[in-house]
Amino acid sequence: MLLNNLFTYDHLSGEDVSSLQFKVNINASSEIFQGHFPDNPITPGVCQLEMVKEVLSDYLGQKVGFDSITDLKFISMWIPNESEEVFMDISAKSSETGYKVKASIYTESTTYFKLRGNADVG
Repeated sequence: MLLNNLFTYDHLSGEDVSSLQFKVNINASSEIFQGHFPDNPITPGVCQLEMVKEVLSDYLGQKVGFDSITDLKFISMWIPNESEEVFMDISAKSSETGYKVKASIYTESTTYFKLRGNADVG
């Protein structure tokens, strides 16, 4: 798990899963950045995807996993020393097997990540 290791978060707004906003703080000294990449750290895309999964799981109080991803874009490089505090929006609608999810990670001026996919629970 990356939560409390690579990042922490605070719930900012949204009372149900259809429209949530979180403030995410990345740990720029995490050992993940020693391998990705020393002296030029970039937040790995797989970690951004995992962060969305972990925040949604924590918020729902149940394990969430993506069974399909229909659209995934890494728009800008997330350099942790420059943007330690970012925002994450998640919207999810119930489906037969779990949720249809849209998510993004961004600052006021830069979008790093966008996702559309299907998540199962359990």
